[in-house]
Amino acid sequence: MKIAIPTDDGKTVASHFGRAEYFMIVELQDGKEIARRLSENLHARGHGHHGHHGYHEHYEEHENHEGYGHGWHHGNHGFGEGHHHGHEDVFASTGEIQAVIAVRIGPHMFEDLKERGIEIYLVQPGTDIDEAISKLASGELRRIEPKK
Repeated sequence: MKIAIPTDDGKTVASHFGRAEYFMIVELQDGKEIARRLSENLHARGHGHHGHHGYHEHYEEHENHEGYGHGWHHGNHGFGEGHHHGHEDVFASTGEIQAVIAVRIGPHMFEDLKERGIEIYLVQPGTDIDEAISKLASGELRRIEPKK
């Protein structure tokens, strides 16, 4: 299984999937890491690191009294409704992947990932990449499914 993990420093999971400077591409086989490479995020380079989406929402997990919960956050950053949300540069950066581990993913990217059959796993902000991989391999990360 190949997994894409957004990162700005090569060590921790970046706060937003599509805006990260890089993707750490990790390949797991039988629960063991067999390959790792850093790939530049062409989408972030083309649109600027600090965002480009007009009206957007973030899907992220929050701590609550029962453990993890889910929430949508809304924000308008000044672009009109016609702003294009093409993510082909992201997929060109990651190559063929079967899963992503992220802190938060915007709704358009979330839909693009689900349409491609890519599994989505979320971690808390500041999570170390090695820790995220270990948790995925051991089955500790929960796969996120779209709300019905």
